[in-house]
Amino acid sequence: MDTQKQQLSANFTREEFELEGPMPESSVPAFEFLANRILEQIRLQFSEPMEITSGHRSEAGNAEANGNPHSEHVSTPDYCAADWTMPRFKADMRGVFDWIRLSSGLPFHIVVLEHGKSGDVIHTSWHRDASSRVAKEGSTHNASPYIEWAIG
Repeated sequence: MDTQKQQLSANFTREEFELEGPMPESSVPAFEFLANRILEQIRLQFSEPMEITSGHRSEAGNAEANGNPHSEHVSTPDYCAADWTMPRFKADMRGVFDWIRLSSGLPFHIVVLEHGKSGDVIHTSWHRDASSRVAKEGSTHNASPYIEWAIG
Protein backbone atom coordinates (compact mmCIF):
# COMPACT_ATOMS: atom_id res chain seq x y z
CA MET A 1 0.00 0.00 0.00
CA ASP A 2 1.39 3.42 -0.99
CA THR A 3 1.34 5.75 2.01
CA GLN A 4 3.13 8.68 0.31
CA LYS A 5 0.98 11.78 0.29
CA GLN A 6 0.46 13.67 -2.97
CA GLN A 7 1.52 17.32 -2.56
CA LEU A 8 -0.75 19.81 -4.31
CA SER A 9 1.32 22.77 -3.07
CA ALA A 10 4.10 23.46 -0.60
CA ASN A 11 1.82 23.04 2.42
CA PHE A 12 -1.25 21.13 1.22
CA THR A 13 -1.72 17.50 0.28
CA ARG A 14 -4.44 15.94 -1.81
CA GLU A 15 -5.57 13.90 1.19
CA GLU A 16 -6.45 17.08 3.12
CA PHE A 17 -9.12 17.81 0.50
CA GLU A 18 -10.43 14.23 0.51
CA LEU A 19 -11.78 14.03 4.07
CA GLU A 20 -15.19 13.02 2.74
CA GLY A 21 -13.94 10.65 0.03
CA PRO A 22 -11.67 10.65 -2.99
CA MET A 23 -11.90 13.39 -5.57
CA PRO A 24 -12.05 12.54 -9.27
CA GLU A 25 -8.62 12.59 -10.92
CA SER A 26 -9.95 15.29 -13.24
CA SER A 27 -10.47 17.61 -10.23
CA VAL A 28 -6.84 17.47 -9.06
CA PRO A 29 -5.70 20.47 -11.20
CA ALA A 30 -8.55 22.60 -9.81
CA PHE A 31 -7.47 21.80 -6.24
CA GLU A 32 -3.84 22.50 -7.17
CA PHE A 33 -4.91 25.95 -8.35
CA LEU A 34 -6.95 26.57 -5.19
CA ALA A 35 -4.07 25.42 -2.98
CA ASN A 36 -1.31 27.33 -4.77
CA ARG A 37 -2.97 30.54 -5.92
CA ILE A 38 -5.38 31.12 -3.05
CA LEU A 39 -4.80 29.10 0.14
CA GLU A 40 -0.99 29.34 0.13
CA GLN A 41 -1.28 33.11 -0.29
CA ILE A 42 -3.60 33.38 2.73
CA ARG A 43 -1.30 31.17 4.79
CA LEU A 44 1.66 33.37 3.83
CA GLN A 45 -0.19 36.61 4.68
CA PHE A 46 -1.07 35.44 8.19
CA SER A 47 1.97 33.20 8.86
CA GLU A 48 -0.44 30.63 10.19
CA PRO A 49 -1.10 27.00 9.27
CA MET A 50 -4.55 26.13 7.99
CA GLU A 51 -6.76 23.19 8.83
CA ILE A 52 -8.95 22.00 5.96
CA THR A 53 -12.34 20.96 7.37
CA SER A 54 -14.03 20.11 4.05
CA GLY A 55 -12.85 19.77 0.48
CA HIS A 56 -14.26 17.59 -2.27
CA ARG A 57 -17.70 16.15 -1.59
CA SER A 58 -19.79 13.61 -3.41
CA GLU A 59 -23.31 14.76 -4.25
CA ALA A 60 -24.65 12.62 -1.39
CA GLY A 61 -22.05 13.97 1.04
CA ASN A 62 -22.88 17.51 0.01
CA ALA A 63 -26.57 16.90 0.69
CA GLU A 64 -25.72 15.45 4.13
CA ALA A 65 -23.75 18.63 4.92
CA ASN A 66 -26.78 20.74 3.92
CA GLY A 67 -24.66 22.13 1.09
CA ASN A 68 -26.02 24.15 -1.78
CA PRO A 69 -27.17 21.74 -4.54
CA HIS A 70 -24.78 23.57 -6.93
CA SER A 71 -21.89 23.61 -4.44
CA GLU A 72 -18.38 23.90 -5.80
CA HIS A 73 -17.42 21.29 -3.17
CA VAL A 74 -18.76 18.76 -5.71
CA SER A 75 -15.60 19.42 -7.69
CA THR A 76 -14.96 19.19 -11.41
CA PRO A 77 -12.02 20.23 -13.60
CA ASP A 78 -13.60 23.73 -13.68
CA TYR A 79 -14.26 24.40 -10.00
CA CYS A 80 -13.63 23.31 -6.44
CA ALA A 81 -14.03 24.53 -2.87
CA ALA A 82 -12.57 24.08 0.58
CA ASP A 83 -13.65 25.06 4.07
CA TRP A 84 -10.81 25.80 6.47
CA THR A 85 -9.80 27.51 9.66
CA MET A 86 -6.65 28.80 11.30
CA PRO A 87 -6.21 27.55 14.87
CA ARG A 88 -4.97 30.91 16.20
CA PHE A 89 -8.00 32.77 14.78
CA LYS A 90 -10.65 30.04 15.01
CA ALA A 91 -12.72 31.94 17.59
CA ASP A 92 -12.93 34.95 15.26
CA MET A 93 -11.89 34.69 11.60
CA ARG A 94 -13.34 38.11 10.63
CA GLY A 95 -9.93 39.75 10.13
CA VAL A 96 -8.87 36.97 7.76
CA PHE A 97 -12.20 37.13 5.89
CA ASP A 98 -12.00 40.92 5.56
CA TRP A 99 -8.45 40.76 4.19
CA ILE A 100 -9.47 38.15 1.61
CA ARG A 101 -12.50 40.05 0.37
CA LEU A 102 -11.19 43.61 0.63
CA SER A 103 -7.43 43.61 0.11
CA SER A 104 -6.07 40.34 -1.19
CA GLY A 105 -6.90 40.46 -4.90
CA LEU A 106 -7.00 36.66 -4.82
CA PRO A 107 -8.82 34.87 -7.67
CA PHE A 108 -11.55 33.31 -5.51
CA HIS A 109 -15.06 32.85 -6.79
CA ILE A 110 -16.89 32.73 -3.45
CA VAL A 111 -15.60 33.41 0.05
CA VAL A 112 -17.91 32.83 3.02
CA LEU A 113 -17.30 33.46 6.71
CA GLU A 114 -19.28 30.80 8.55
CA HIS A 115 -19.93 30.80 12.29
CA GLY A 116 -20.43 27.50 14.09
CA LYS A 117 -20.56 26.07 17.58
CA SER A 118 -16.86 25.16 17.52
CA GLY A 119 -15.66 28.41 15.93
CA ASP A 120 -15.42 30.09 12.56
CA VAL A 121 -14.52 28.54 9.23
CA ILE A 122 -14.00 30.17 5.86
CA HIS A 123 -15.35 28.65 2.66
CA THR A 124 -13.25 29.52 -0.37
CA SER A 125 -14.00 28.40 -3.90
CA TRP A 126 -12.43 28.77 -7.30
CA HIS A 127 -14.26 28.60 -10.62
CA ARG A 128 -12.49 28.72 -13.99
CA ASP A 129 -15.32 30.60 -15.72
CA ALA A 130 -16.43 32.87 -12.88
CA SER A 131 -16.85 36.44 -14.04
CA SER A 132 -17.66 37.77 -10.57
CA ARG A 133 -16.56 37.28 -6.98
CA VAL A 134 -18.92 36.99 -4.02
CA ALA A 135 -18.40 37.41 -0.26
CA LYS A 136 -21.01 36.21 2.24
CA GLU A 137 -21.43 35.56 5.95
CA GLY A 138 -23.69 33.14 7.80
CA SER A 139 -23.84 29.98 9.86
CA THR A 140 -22.25 26.64 9.10
CA HIS A 141 -24.44 24.04 7.38
CA ASN A 142 -26.64 26.86 6.03
CA ALA A 143 -28.29 27.09 9.46
CA SER A 144 -29.15 30.76 8.91
CA PRO A 145 -29.52 32.96 5.84
CA TYR A 146 -26.34 34.48 4.42
CA ILE A 147 -25.70 38.18 4.07
CA GLU A 148 -23.58 39.55 1.22
CA TRP A 149 -20.55 41.75 1.79
CA ALA A 150 -18.74 44.14 -0.55
CA ILE A 151 -15.54 43.10 -2.29
CA GLY A 152 -12.56 45.43 -2.53
